[in-house]
Parts: sequence; C-alpha cells; structure tokens
Amino acid sequence: MALSLSVPVVTRPLPPEVEVNPKKARAWIESLPLTKTIESARAVIQSIEAMNAAKMPGDERVAIVEIYRPVVTVLLDELQAIYAYSSLPLPAKQAEAFDLSAQLITQCCYAYKMLLLEKTGKMILFNAKKSLPGPLFWSMYYLRAQMLQSYKVYYPVPHGVWQEMHQLQLFAEEQGLTAEIVDAGVGATAADLYADALMMSLADPYRLMYQEADKALDLLKQNRGLVEMRTSAEGLNPLRLFVVAMDSDQPPKVLVQGGRPPPGQLLRIVDPGKLVEKLQQRLRSQTSASAPSAKSRATHDLTDLMGRLIRLWGDPPKRQFRRNPTDSAVALCAGIKAICYFTELASQEDPEADARAIREGGTIPLLRIPQDPMSQMIGVEEWHVLNQSANGLRMHRESGGSVSVTVGEVVGVRFVGGRTWNVGVVRWLTMLEGNALEFGVELVAPAADSITIEPTIGGGRSNPALRLLSLVPEAESDTLLTTPETFADLREFELKGKGEVHTVRATTLMERTSRFDMFQYQES
Repeated sequence: MALSLSVPVVTRPLPPEVEVNPKKARAWIESLPLTKTIESARAVIQSIEAMNAAKMPGDERVAIVEIYRPVVTVLLDELQAIYAYSSLPLPAKQAEAFDLSAQLITQCCYAYKMLLLEKTGKMILFNAKKSLPGPLFWSMYYLRAQMLQSYKVYYPVPHGVWQEMHQLQLFAEEQGLTAEIVDAGVGATAADLYADALMMSLADPYRLMYQEADKALDLLKQNRGLVEMRTSAEGLNPLRLFVVAMDSDQPPKVLVQGGRPPPGQLLRIVDPGKLVEKLQQRLRSQTSASAPSAKSRATHDLTDLMGRLIRLWGDPPKRQFRRNPTDSAVALCAGIKAICYFTELASQEDPEADARAIREGGTIPLLRIPQDPMSQMIGVEEWHVLNQSANGLRMHRESGGSVSVTVGEVVGVRFVGGRTWNVGVVRWLTMLEGNALEFGVELVAPAADSITIEPTIGGGRSNPALRLLSLVPEAESDTLLTTPETFADLREFELKGKGEVHTVRATTLMERTSRFDMFQYQES
C-alpha cells in the first residue's frame, strides 16, 4: 500500500550551524545543559526542524535524530513534569512547556516519517525487512506520544494523528512487520504501540486524574500481546468488543448492536477479552491479599484504577441518568479554600434584602457573583451549563477566566436564585478550539459548612475543610471534605465552626484524589 503521511516540504539548504557529522553532533547534543530545559529544548527543536526542511538523505537525517534521542527523551520527561496534569487553562510556564514538547515530538516524528516515505516510494525496495522496521516503529512511537500528551492536559488529539496511526498499522501488517522489536529499551513492537493507542483512547482518558494516564499505560506495558484485532465479531462477547475504522481519523468506539458504525469502509474489531481477564485475575489476587479490616474505598489508587479499566474495557458502562439540555448559568469557584470562603460569605447575606429591594422598586441579581477585590482574587466567575442530569452538570466557558480546574478537583456551584454553594467534583475535562473549556461535574452535596480541622495528636496544623450536607434531607451530616492525605483510619480530629468545637474520629474514606479527601466521621 502507498503511504500518505504529513511531512514538511523540503525548501531550503541546511544551515551551516547544524552539525551533521555524527561525532560532532554527539558532542553538541551532550553539551546542552539539561538543567535549562526550556532553552535546551528550543535548541534541539531548531536543529531537527532545520534538518527536516533541508535537502538531505533521510538516512543521514535519522542518524542524527538517533544520536539526539536519549537527550530528547530526558527533555520530554522534564517538560512533561512542568505541564502534565496542570489545572486548565494552562498557566504561561506550563503552556510554554507543553508547546515545546509538542514541537519536539512532532519534529522527531517528521524525521522518521520522511525516511519511511523515502524508502517506500522507491520502485524496488531492497532489504525491506531490515530498512523499514526502524522508521515505521519510531513514527508510530511518536504518534502515540502525541496522543498521550493530549490526554495528560485534556486536549483533543491533533488532527490526522489517528489516521496516520491506522495507516501505519495496516502497512506493518501488509509488510509483516508488526512483531519486530526495534529497540530493546522500549521493548515493544509496532502492534504493541497500536494496541496502546487503542486501549488508552478506550480508557476514558479525559476522566483520568493525576498520573493515572501513566499508570494505565504501565498496565498495558505489563500485559503486552493480549489485545487482538479481528475482522469479524462472530462468536465473541459483544460487551467486550470495540470497532475501529482504519481508514478514518477516529479512535475506536464501543460496538453496539444496531448502532451506527464509525465512518469508514475498513472496519476492524478490537477484542481486549484476554487483557480484561488478566487484569481481573490480578485484581482478585490483590483484593484477597489486602487486609479485611481496611475501611478505605474509592481512593483512586492502582487497584481502583484497574477496576475502572476492567469495567471500561470489559463491560462499557451505560449512562445512569438522563441529560436534559439547558441554557442557564452558574457561579463557579474551585478548591476547598475558595468554597470555604464563598460559603462563609454567603452565610453573611441578608435573606430579607431581596424582598426589601423589590418593595422599594429595585432589582436583584439573578446570579450572585461576588465582585469585591478579595473574591475576584480568590477566583469566582460565571460558567454556562449545557445540560444537567440528576447528579451532575456539563459546564462550558469560552477562553479566559480566572477559575482553573482539573479532573479530581472540588468545585463550588451556585445556581441562579440560590443562596448556598453546591459542592461538586470534576469528573471529566476537555480543552476545545480557541481555548474554550468544558467539564463534567458530579454534585456531591447541596451545601456545606465552612470549618477548620486539626488532628488532636501528631502535631498537624489547622486546615480549612467543608462539612457536607447530605443529599438526603433527613440524613445526618457526617461527611468531611478536606485537603489531601488528611484521612487515616480512626484518626481523631478537632472540628471548629460556627463558634462550636467538636472532637470526631474518621471512620471511612469515601474518595481520595490529588486535590482532596472525602471521608465519614463519628463524634468521639
């Protein structure tokens, strides 16, 4: 098959400052100060970009990129440490690191794709089994890197990446190159890279929290060769199957009988059944080995992640609640400290003020967003609600704004006409074109009391916290939302709020993310 891959147009001669002598190129790349990540990344990008735009043999270009690759790997790791899993929209430093990382991945990918096109474009291809595996593998490797980078900042996968990934997989199958291990350090084949791409897209990546994309990829690396590609679903469990159009620019989707197939004519069935069974066995062994007296649950550790991946890959969940389209607005703040502040501010409002204003012929604001300097510094603003279900909202905001969010963050939501701040958790997040943001929030409490919490022993300091009011009116308030790593089984705390002091004991951890602990307690 003929490959059609995006590469830069060769238009200019190689600048004299770009060294293509292997010995001198190695000396130059090793001289770069890796402690100056931004400056070094820019220098490497400029060098590879100049080679990609210059008229030079593909083998020579890739030979230099191969010399660069160990340093490129370090730079990508350092850049990722700056931008990955940050709140959105990305602050200036994180945005710069993300952009440099994307450029570095793209330029490396170009070099290998150009060599692949050069070799496959020849009328007669000698030593195909020796000359093709390298550029094919590394082209797919950097395409997968583009996908993973997008997931870690909740950005859409760049246009054309899926199309090229499908195309290279088909080419690898045609040439019999799917099982070649090109680099012992990576320890993967082209088929493994493709399976990683498929399964990461099916891991609901825009719901993954801090470092969970890395953990999911590690699980896939530990269980290589268990994802199968088929041309027919006959005789297989339809609940464990996905379909991918390999002539499209789309990821795989759930195979639903009677549903609309993805656009494209070349359809393949993705069968992760063996992978799911292996993870189930591992999960059972870990669960049976854990202490039976443990009271923690839903802590978003590796065991919890495996459970969620098993459900996603083995029995894709159905929507629990119907979504009702709406066209309304809410006030939004993010973080425990912000919710504590605005909850306390709301408690000081005069409930009779609106009635007096109406009697005096005035108007009242439909949406109460504090405009004082302190409130604006902490961060509160208006977000648009696209739809609403029994337990959540889909929110939208155009570019700009002062409130930043990430998956696993706790947010405060105040509805039109409302006097309390609902408490919710960000469950998914995506960045749209023009830097617009959308996220889904699960509402966990209709209101909360602002308090402080301090451990009675151990020398811990006092921290702001929220005592959540139950969604069930008649239930007692017995849930706390605190800063992360606060909970420990049966740990004793002193709660202060509304002029009262209570001594309580933590009982059950309900949820832990990188942003908060939510747990139940009892009065001591």
